[in-house]
Amino acid sequence: MKYAFYLGCLIPARAVHCEHSAKSVLTALGVDLEYMQDTTCCGPFTVQSLDYLSWLSMAARNICIAEEMNLDILTLCNDCYESLLMANEILKEDEETRGRVNEVLSDVDKEFKGGIDVKHLVEVISEDIGLEKIREAVTHPFRDLRVTTHAGCHLVRPRSLHTDIQSGFQVLDDLVEVTGARVVDYDYKEVCCGGPLKFMEDEISTELTRQKLVSFKRANVQCVVTVCPFCFTRFDLGQVEIRRLFKERYDLPVIYLMELLSLAMNLKLMESDFRWHKIKIDEIVKANVEG
Repeated sequence: MKYAFYLGCLIPARAVHCEHSAKSVLTALGVDLEYMQDTTCCGPFTVQSLDYLSWLSMAARNICIAEEMNLDILTLCNDCYESLLMANEILKEDEETRGRVNEVLSDVDKEFKGGIDVKHLVEVISEDIGLEKIREAVTHPFRDLRVTTHAGCHLVRPRSLHTDIQSGFQVLDDLVEVTGARVVDYDYKEVCCGGPLKFMEDEISTELTRQKLVSFKRANVQCVVTVCPFCFTRFDLGQVEIRRLFKERYDLPVIYLMELLSLAMNLKLMESDFRWHKIKIDEIVKANVEG
């Protein structure tokens, strides 16, 4: 089982721990990752709203690299997943648009052919690998760990790509429960983390983040598990921002799904990765060791 590994922009810059834990878990589960070289930004939703052809061309160039590798793309980032998946589907189905994009790509000696698929990490581990294989790899399950989960918007939206939104939330919950953790439901589960509005509508962004954090705390959980690096940053660093602005403390650890799986599979987290957590996860690690 081999994939073209696309990291995007955010992970190498601000969420390296996501790459490290994902690579550790996937390798242990028999997945071969080949890093994509010479990639650029995926062309996220902000670019889509500004210039449609530029977005498709940016995304298509990255897809072409995977086509040249003859491998499906595996991405960890929800935004990258949404952008690359949508572009891939549009260009496979729309011959006229594909022709316009390929005209742009010809300037960089690329041609979109539609020969590969784009997959999110959650899709790969839940469908290609399967829950049973992951369950067999869990040697250090958590005991009495209460968590909430946050899937992030672009794992389950837009509806044109994901007709059954609820299934995306359930798949994440199922993966978390394989580790032995107990998933606790909460209000506003489908609400955005507020990240996409940051620096555009800052007050609305902060209020969305606060709304989610209040809901997490009301659920009386020990940590939040997310699969989106951008959402991770918003909930983790966002607590520091909210503490400064509103004098509110939540002190709620945020952990990336693959870090949780790493601990349950007895794969040690890299010491350097702890620094990416503004809200420390030491108690979560300790609970796993003691369990």
